[in-house]
Amino acid sequence: MQSAQSAFFRKQEKIGSLLVGNGRLQPAQLERALAHQETVSRRLGEILLSLGYISEEDLAAALAQQLDLAVYVPQDADEFLTPPISQLFLKDHPFLLFRRDADAFLLTSDPLDGDILASARITLASAFGIQVIGEAQLKNLIREHYQLGQQENEAAATLIDEADIDKLKDMASEAPVIKYVNNLVDTAVTRRASDIHLEPFADGLRIRLRIDGILHDYEIPPHAMQPAIISRTKLLAGLDIAERRLPQDGKISMRVSGREIDLRVSTLPTIFGEGVVIRILEKASIILDLVKLGMGSRIEEEFRRLIAMPDGIILVTGPTGSGKTTSLYCALNQINTGDNKIITVEDPVEYQLHGINQIQVRSEIGLTFASGLRSIVRQDPDVIMIGEIRDLETAEIAVQSSLTGHLVFSTLHTNDAISAVVRMTDLGVERFLISSSLRGVLAQRLVRCICPHCKEKQGMLSEFGYQPAGEDFPIYEGKKDCRGAGVSIHVQRRPGQGPAGADYF
Repeated sequence: MQSAQSAFFRKQEKIGSLLVGNGRLQPAQLERALAHQETVSRRLGEILLSLGYISEEDLAAALAQQLDLAVYVPQDADEFLTPPISQLFLKDHPFLLFRRDADAFLLTSDPLDGDILASARITLASAFGIQVIGEAQLKNLIREHYQLGQQENEAAATLIDEADIDKLKDMASEAPVIKYVNNLVDTAVTRRASDIHLEPFADGLRIRLRIDGILHDYEIPPHAMQPAIISRTKLLAGLDIAERRLPQDGKISMRVSGREIDLRVSTLPTIFGEGVVIRILEKASIILDLVKLGMGSRIEEEFRRLIAMPDGIILVTGPTGSGKTTSLYCALNQINTGDNKIITVEDPVEYQLHGINQIQVRSEIGLTFASGLRSIVRQDPDVIMIGEIRDLETAEIAVQSSLTGHLVFSTLHTNDAISAVVRMTDLGVERFLISSSLRGVLAQRLVRCICPHCKEKQGMLSEFGYQPAGEDFPIYEGKKDCRGAGVSIHVQRRPGQGPAGADYF
């Protein structure tokens, strides 16, 4: 065994040449990896994987070629053995034993691991061949054929030692990972994405950008980089990278292409690893002008009349992500004249508004919507905004505040305006209080507008079987620059008449 290991290390320096010769590695990448190897005590193959230059399959093929072994190709006749091996040993030294016809084989991603070879010799007690496989594929086969119990799998998945954490931190701080994460955020901001989704699955990490409400696939990173990408995101958000069993929330403030960007990071443990969603909040992009919201002229006029009232409750309803908070920000900005005091209580505070006192809900220390509201009314405000009415206590304080001379804004998750009254009743608010305090309810949705760069005129509205109430309108269709998100028919409206297609489709 010792002579075999010596032969391995003598040939180790040729791994890079083999990869270059096979077209899997660029010479310049090999030079950078060799330079990096001088500063760390790691094998060249491990460094190439961590830098994202090669895949595990590339390394397995090169190792097999280097040591004159076979790369594993599954066959129906393979009979996997179940030796009495500890799951902790398999975690540090993953391998499989199987029989094919009359021959026995050791399946491993590291064919010169002495502990693995010794375990195979003891278990088989006979001659065996060695076949090479990528580490991720090997671990999937171990989970499938060793039939470890669910509890043992969870324990193995959550057992993290200091070496693992340090390795993740090192990988997350390497140039390729930093560059990839920075490019991902920059691309998302450039393409006006509202969210970045990092979703782990059995076959790897899926990355998608939500643009105009639709998720679009982003380029998949090399498999070796995927854990480091998640760790890099968590480190930037100030989260604990060793905690993978519980959801976490964090925040990143950064400057992208000269613009101030806030990123809200949320992690969620799944059966294949941690999923991450990054909410992008661009301070400069928030609309604070009612005219630019795209309301119909009649609705905008009525809404302006409501927000000019001295007291009462004004609610904005709609599904998650329909722009309710943005509409309330516009209303507050409209009435923020400097001679009144405006206080908000939000979860989270999405944008900071000049001249307005904003409170961030922190339920872990007892600062909830209800407790925050009780303190707000003692601060002599003229206008109060509640991020969302979620329970009876918050609703009752909001109603009482409105009846004592305050103008209260808030949101509700209902599908239409009339359901807001039903929702308030379901929460337990007395009907006579609702009728006395509620001034108006605005229900809203977001409408994807036609791409202004590639739209082509398809005809007039009347040509498509519609009878316009007044002036006929042209019909446009997006062709190429919309990435497939704006190709449905929309109506070109006059300025101030609302978003394209809002009254028709």
